[in-house]
This record gives sequence, structure tokens and C-alpha cells, in this order.
Amino acid sequence: MNIIDFHTHIFPDKIAKAAMDALSAESGDYRPCTDGTLQGLLDSMKRANISASLVANIATKPNQMRPILEFCKEIKSESIHPLISFHPSNDTYEVEDMFGEAHVAGIRGVKLHPMYQNFFIDDKYMYGFYELMASFGFYVMFHTGYDMAFPGNKQADVERVAKVANWFKDLTIICTHVGGWKQWDRIRCLSTCRNVYTETSLTLSELSDDEFIKALSHFDEDRILFGSDSPWTDQKEMLERTLRLKISDRLKEKMLFANAALLLGLKKA
Repeated sequence: MNIIDFHTHIFPDKIAKAAMDALSAESGDYRPCTDGTLQGLLDSMKRANISASLVANIATKPNQMRPILEFCKEIKSESIHPLISFHPSNDTYEVEDMFGEAHVAGIRGVKLHPMYQNFFIDDKYMYGFYELMASFGFYVMFHTGYDMAFPGNKQADVERVAKVANWFKDLTIICTHVGGWKQWDRIRCLSTCRNVYTETSLTLSELSDDEFIKALSHFDEDRILFGSDSPWTDQKEMLERTLRLKISDRLKEKMLFANAALLLGLKKA
């Protein structure tokens, strides 16, 4: 079976060590399983027999938007599918121009993290950006739920995601961590949002298998994606735990490959 990991992170080689040191100081019990470089991810994928990974980038400052685009162009390949990012403080026209360049380069997704970028998912001033993403046919991956580096923060609450999803029905939204990290008792609000997908990272490491399967049940099987959040978990370990789950082979095939392949345009429905 081909496997696609829909949630990983890497950094340009020249800043990878500094970035990993800074993030490791806020990652609690999660210790990095790679060095945060492209080669580190490729080596991890080879060990796990993963054929492709989605790389999520986050513009924590306005001036990072363009360098992230260039990094995405540099690393994009059949096995690496990068997400662009922008900062909420970036000018809308600048973002539109960047989207156009990304579209030409074959990039189709955006990553946003409410805590690191200091916005609420349902902030009205973000709505123009959501309309812009939808007009380009881009999907957006939000960090959703709580975050270990920002205890109690409510900027990415799952209810905010549902509000945006119901308002922007042409925008494909991907929630991280099975709806929202440590908000699994609240994710029912997402179950009727047909434009919302979720990926599975940092959830098997927090829930029992039965609890994990119950959380998955809030999402249609066509909207579930396998994710590891590498380097913060080991891809091979997370894949092996997923394969051992007492769920149907059909669901495993969809979440491990078919659903992601459709989103990435790797095969037709």
C-alpha cells in the first residue's frame, strides 16, 4: 500500500537546528525524532515505507511569506508536497500575488496556526483571505484545538472552525489532530461540515485505540487523513499503530492514501 503522511514539518538546513532547539523547549514530552531537515524527513519516510509527505510551513512574521514560498518551490517533488503560508498582517494584494505564483508552481495548500500567528480562526478580518483561498481552489490546514505551547488558548477552538466551514462552504478545511487537539469531546460540531477533513497526528499518542476510533467516527471515512506531525512523533511508529487499529481495511486504505491522493491531485475520484 502507498502511504501519504499529511502532516510533517521541516526547515531550511541553515536554520533547522535553531528552529528545532526553540520548538523543543515548548514541546513537552514530545521529543524530535528527526533533525528537522529535508534529508531527515526523507530518511524517516524510507524507514517507515511512506511514499509522500505533506510539509506544513508557518509564517510567524509577515516577511516570512516570500521565503516560505521559495522554500516550497525548492523542496516540492513527487514525495514532498509543501504548504505555503502567509501572515494575517500581510497585505491582501501581496498574498494574492503569492497565491498566483504558488498556483503556477503546482502548490495547492496553505497552513495557518492561530496561536503562532496571533489570530482567531473566526476573526472577521480573515474572511477576505478565506475567500481568496477558495477562489484559487486552495485548501487550508489550520492548527485546531489546544496547543501545548499555549495552555488554555482558545484561538483555534473547534467551534470557530465549524463557524468558518459553514460560512465558506467552497473552502476545503483540514483540521489537525482529529478535529482539534485535546478538544475531542467537542468535535461533534464538525461532523456535519462536508468541507472539513481531519488528519490524525498527535492523537494516537494521547488516546487509547478505542477513544481514537470513537473520535474518528465523527468524520466521514472520505475525510480522514493519516498524519504524524513528524518530527514530533516517529512516522514508522505512528504508521504501525494505525495499521494495528481494529478498523476496516477500506478505512485504512482511504486514510493512509486514497483521501490524501485526491486532495493532492494524484489520482482522480
